[in-house]
Amino acid sequence: MYDVLRAKPLARADIPTPGTDEWRTFLHDLVHDSMAILRMNNTSTRWGSLSRTVSLASIPSIEPKGTRLRGAHWHSRSTLLFPKDTNLPFEVFEEGLLKDHTLKEKEYIGPLKHVECLEELVPGIAAVWHMQYQTPWGTANRDFVELVVTIPLLPHELPYSFFHELAMLEAIDHGTWPTTIEVPPANAPDLRSFMVISVPVEHAPTPGYVRAYYAAVEGAREDLLGKRLGEVGVQWLMSTQTDARGWIPQWVQEWAMPSQIAADVPSFLAWARAKRA
Repeated sequence: MYDVLRAKPLARADIPTPGTDEWRTFLHDLVHDSMAILRMNNTSTRWGSLSRTVSLASIPSIEPKGTRLRGAHWHSRSTLLFPKDTNLPFEVFEEGLLKDHTLKEKEYIGPLKHVECLEELVPGIAAVWHMQYQTPWGTANRDFVELVVTIPLLPHELPYSFFHELAMLEAIDHGTWPTTIEVPPANAPDLRSFMVISVPVEHAPTPGYVRAYYAAVEGAREDLLGKRLGEVGVQWLMSTQTDARGWIPQWVQEWAMPSQIAADVPSFLAWARAKRA
């Protein structure tokens, strides 16, 4: 069970004030949980991502038996792309996925009909967002209230590795990171990376919507370990645990999630190419 990153809503009072020791501890736990999930995602999807555009995996929940989230797997995907093929370098993913993350999601995720920033905690880094989705199958529309944390990571030779995590946690604990919304430049052999972390937050219900919850971590990193020796690719990873609530049986929700998260990849790539045209 992860300390913070799970599809169980936090009370607003449980989110510490930025700049305090409590905030640094909260951010420490978020990054720790997120790095662990991304490593499991990579382990589960790595070989598939070398041969397919989108590689999928469902990582079993480690919640205690008998709890609501026990059956809520961490549905994951990995995409490995090479700028020579796509004309989409790392900077495109930074611009499209890291900066103004939630606002831009509305531009390429069809069912996402409305987004609103309810509270900005750290400009460009952490904010609470309200998102409204139109569901495709005749059930009630869903909405989410999420703390979205967008973190540019320190350059590292092995992004998302245990050693990268240690470097990030040390910087967070000392209050020296994050200090910018930009991914820092990297000098060889270091590589660039970032993460976007989403955690549900308790909030008043919205008339006409069923309040659902999800936790997610999304990341992109420069990748030198792919099938093209010496060529830097971009690996885009995402893992999410969801509780749709309402009348949707959990088995239906779990069955539908892989195809839903896979669909975001071609949507984003088409949107990013159109932006560059």
